[in-house]
Amino acid sequence: MNVRIACLAFLFAGSVFAAEKPALEGALPGRWTMDYDAAKQVAAEKKLPVLLNFTGSDWCGWCKLMDREVFSKSTWIAYATNTLMLVWIDFPQDDALVPEKYVSRNAALDLAFGVEGKLPTYILLDDDGQTELGRLAAAPEITADAFITQVNALLQSRASVIDGQLTSLPPETAQEYRDTAKALAAAKKELAALQLDFKSKSAALDGQIAKQEKRLADIRLDIHLAKLPKADVAVYRAKQARFHAVEEELNAWLKTRPKKDAANTRKFTAWRDEMTRLDGEMKAMLANR
Repeated sequence: MNVRIACLAFLFAGSVFAAEKPALEGALPGRWTMDYDAAKQVAAEKKLPVLLNFTGSDWCGWCKLMDREVFSKSTWIAYATNTLMLVWIDFPQDDALVPEKYVSRNAALDLAFGVEGKLPTYILLDDDGQTELGRLAAAPEITADAFITQVNALLQSRASVIDGQLTSLPPETAQEYRDTAKALAAAKKELAALQLDFKSKSAALDGQIAKQEKRLADIRLDIHLAKLPKADVAVYRAKQARFHAVEEELNAWLKTRPKKDAANTRKFTAWRDEMTRLDGEMKAMLANR
């Protein structure tokens, strides 16, 4: 049996420093909202780009840093009010933070945009709500001014900005640019669809393979256990059951994202050591059988 001990992944607890809670319904320029559809509608009406914030608001350390150092600052708030539609796509530990109707939609957006749980991820879309202008991430020394500079750099690729710049070019060159940009957008869209289909099929095959591998491993184990006295088989099964129970306890605990401290380190070590001991004892029982 392979030891399947999960890697310890402590995350530090902290407070949320967002300037305001995101709205649950409707959308206003420069204000965070969970209402993705409303934000896209206002963006189209007011010709404003859309910033998607893929976050884990109550557990993600980098997300909290961005809330504290960027999004709660008056500089950012003043800038965003006249510049952006802001969409809050949250994957919190506390389920109560996101209305049920947005949970599956957020998961679909995570898949569609290929975020794959990499939080935080900031995706800037043009006012059509579809054309991706670029992506940004958190940084250790980030400031509101620095993030605004990064956003402004991405905004230079907006269709409205490019159209204004193309007026200085010969008509044939300007048309070539438009045609090439259109072909590029189509190619990206096709690639995204292929990648999404690949991920879906890969996930299905991974599940199938894992199930088949487990079944084969169980059959091989039964072959070895058939060579043992019944009393030893009962002992082995008891150790196996305890191993799985400890494994489940550990994984459930890790999902709570425990704080990194001495007490929790001792907890993890105790679980890990018991699993390692049980695994070694089971292997010894099967040796030379």
